[in-house]
Amino acid sequence: MGWLLAVGCIVALVLIVGRIAGGIGIAAARAVVVHGRPRVTRIHRSDAATVTLEADRWTTHAGLFGLWFGSGGHAVVGPVCGLDPVEGTVTRELVTVTGDLAGHVRGRWTGHVHAGPADLSPGFREVAVPVARGVAPAWEIAPTGRDRSTTWAVHIHGLGSTRIGALRAVPAADALGMTSLVVSYRGDGEAPDAEGGRVSSLGAREWIDVDAAIGHAVDCGAERVVLIGWSLGAAIALQLTERSAHRDLIDRLVLIAPVTDWRAAIRQGARERRLPGWVAAAALRTLSDARSGARVGLPEPIDFVQLDWTRPERLTVPALVIHSAGDRQVPLSCSVLFAMANPSLVRLIESPPAEHGWEYNVDPEGFTDAVVEFLSAAREDDRLG
Repeated sequence: MGWLLAVGCIVALVLIVGRIAGGIGIAAARAVVVHGRPRVTRIHRSDAATVTLEADRWTTHAGLFGLWFGSGGHAVVGPVCGLDPVEGTVTRELVTVTGDLAGHVRGRWTGHVHAGPADLSPGFREVAVPVARGVAPAWEIAPTGRDRSTTWAVHIHGLGSTRIGALRAVPAADALGMTSLVVSYRGDGEAPDAEGGRVSSLGAREWIDVDAAIGHAVDCGAERVVLIGWSLGAAIALQLTERSAHRDLIDRLVLIAPVTDWRAAIRQGARERRLPGWVAAAALRTLSDARSGARVGLPEPIDFVQLDWTRPERLTVPALVIHSAGDRQVPLSCSVLFAMANPSLVRLIESPPAEHGWEYNVDPEGFTDAVVEFLSAAREDDRLG
């Protein structure tokens, strides 16, 4: 009878290990699709010209950044003035400050260099786009010049961000006389929650809400649209080229740090956290399985093949990709493969070293010039049309 006991122990061990692995898969999957909390930065001191912050890889990053503090306070933070290795702080220039920064000891360090659309144009209005579970707010920003284009730019933010993050590309659209529509979508904290709460379907469902926003642009006179997407927003833009009711009006794409292959991005995330490869595999299995995906909050399993744009012959419109080798979340190799799969349609620009989604922040002028140059062809279509 001893062998029966041994078999029983082995079976019990397998079941226990299976439950542990399943639990880890659920936790890893949640880390991918559930919107996280903003990163908090300690503010040591500030004066009229500088701010001193806790030094880390984000606050010491080269470029122009945003610092949120208090209740809606915002500062634009410029170059590093000095580092104190003993205190563990970095001092940076203050470019502009909205609100009273003095006395605040905590803030949120972001790529947001604009506090809102009013920073860019007084000619903006808040619009409510009807979507399945309510309305999704959007900013409609009229161009500041008199020469208006019939092409609209639809700006789509990334995962864990909001419309404010997408404002960085509005000046490029404005330079070409394009009206900008800066949208929200399900689960981002501004639009209605998805079926499972603030859970992302990685673009597989969010495109429906953005398509409704494109419909608003068309109702307001847009004859063509260009889509400008950041990270997940880029994945949404790509889905729209195939699935949108208005896909024939999509003229061009601008994709910043795009997720063109979620499987590669999830594996990269595991490596970045120094987790074994099987954790990423468990997350992928969880997200692609109906039963375990429902435990995460997904209304349906994620089809990672449908979300893979590194395969040839899917892209149908010209695309500008701006990405950095410094991206630790979405590997540049995905954008390289995307460009290789679509050599006649994709222009890939590698930005200076930047963390994920900070390609604008490290080179605002170069970023804007590249987008203007690429979208100028769409502007020329207006004139010819």
